[in-house]
Amino acid sequence: MDAAEHIPKNLQAAVAKLEDAIGKSNVKTSKMERLLYSHDLAPLPNLAQLGFKNVPDIVVRPSSTEDLQKIVKIAHEEGIPITPRGSSTWGLGGSTPVFAGILIDFTGAMNKILKIDEVNLEVTAQAGCTWKQVYEACMEKGMLLGSYPSSYPSATIAGWTSTGGIGVGTYKYGSAADNIRDIEVVMPDGTIVNTGFKGVCDNMTGYNLTRLISGAEGTLAVISNITFKLTPAPEQMRPLTYFFNDLPSIGAPLHEIAHKRVVPLHISFSDGNHFELLKKTGKHVTEVATALNIVLEGDKETVAHEEAVIDAVVAKFGGRKADDATAAHEWAENCYEFRCREVGLGCIPGEVVVPVKDFAVFANRLYKLMADMKMTGAIIGIMADRNTVMFMPYYLFNPDDLMQMTAFSFNKKCGDISMEYGGRPLGFGAFFASNLDAIRGSGAKYIRAIKKTVDPDDIMNPGKLTGTTLRYGIKIPPILFEEAMNALAIAKLMLPRTTSQFDDKAEAYADERMIKERAEKEHQHPKH
Repeated sequence: MDAAEHIPKNLQAAVAKLEDAIGKSNVKTSKMERLLYSHDLAPLPNLAQLGFKNVPDIVVRPSSTEDLQKIVKIAHEEGIPITPRGSSTWGLGGSTPVFAGILIDFTGAMNKILKIDEVNLEVTAQAGCTWKQVYEACMEKGMLLGSYPSSYPSATIAGWTSTGGIGVGTYKYGSAADNIRDIEVVMPDGTIVNTGFKGVCDNMTGYNLTRLISGAEGTLAVISNITFKLTPAPEQMRPLTYFFNDLPSIGAPLHEIAHKRVVPLHISFSDGNHFELLKKTGKHVTEVATALNIVLEGDKETVAHEEAVIDAVVAKFGGRKADDATAAHEWAENCYEFRCREVGLGCIPGEVVVPVKDFAVFANRLYKLMADMKMTGAIIGIMADRNTVMFMPYYLFNPDDLMQMTAFSFNKKCGDISMEYGGRPLGFGAFFASNLDAIRGSGAKYIRAIKKTVDPDDIMNPGKLTGTTLRYGIKIPPILFEEAMNALAIAKLMLPRTTSQFDDKAEAYADERMIKERAEKEHQHPKH
């Protein structure tokens, strides 16, 4: 254990066991180190500690399934909660503790590709591998990993799988679970289980355990490694970009493309506000307009045919096709949606899905909500399948201003509106676990029953998904959660916009950038 840090008496036995099991260097208890794991993508004020015990007591770094099994067994014996953590590229508190306990960091050592099987078209990698790491290794072997999150440079394979994610490539190849052959997990009692089969599909084998784990947000088991299905790499991958005057205008062409016999790899969109914010931070912006980005892949003849079909649909609805350089730039920027955060303001994304037929009306509802709540932000998103569009509105706020945290209520309001159109918000984590009943209805009690059966001692990522629970075990009923969010929304209506804050910070950011660029030029070309 860290010599300089005092270990609470009730945890000393657990720390000693962990050190013996996986080595002292892989068990961290210093306050500074533990603080690094107390937040995710969403910055939280210190006041959050009143509700959630976000700082873990112990941080451990396993390097193998055997290490992971030892950690879970010790946690089970000592009754200590476990929080699995990858790169924490999500913003709902899913990978931060609610009751402190043991946090398992998978990025430190458990981040290796175990096998690329070119014969059976599959790859097996440890939980802490990034999607970029696995994707690029497979492409080097001539094989394509079908879908991955837009945050793939840093997001881990277990993290996105645990949320049942949809992202890049989902339109053609399906969600995270659709591309999985098998997940090796450690159950709450330390038992190692394989949820599927390597080399063959998982059909007619009873309950689908892979689907159960994918989307469980770490509340049922801890993922050790995952085996993904692969596809032969395409002959051509071609990005296309089309510009429209406003976001609602792309609803009709999207609906028509979905009804054509074409299957793009990926379809995404960004509104003019997004490009305006990027422009203010000094980023390269080709045009401040709504962009519809489509990526095709396959043999050249198929790609050419699909491009011609899509060109005709876009032209029919008044879209303008960008040149290849612009399309390539937009595709390269696909993983960097939130660059506006560089000026120093917080940026929180929301995620909801609605039927594509309601694209235009829902986009207008989002803009009205942003205006009513005096938000400064933008709308981006993707097509998840032929009938499902995922909107990811994001908004800016000052993380140093406690009152600006009322902006979180925007996510709840956005989710409520999506449900009016037969859609729903995505993900639960710690912050939106009280949404389970509203989203699943009568099925919520069966989800809780599964959790209770699999994890009777509630040590697997407790306080997430199945209901909001505060640090002292106080459960927040859904109705109380609803009222609290409504109160935050009312408070947000009375606060000023973040526009002036953003403009001030963007101007200062631009000045700093100009000074830096001038200094670099003078260094490269000194005056004589």
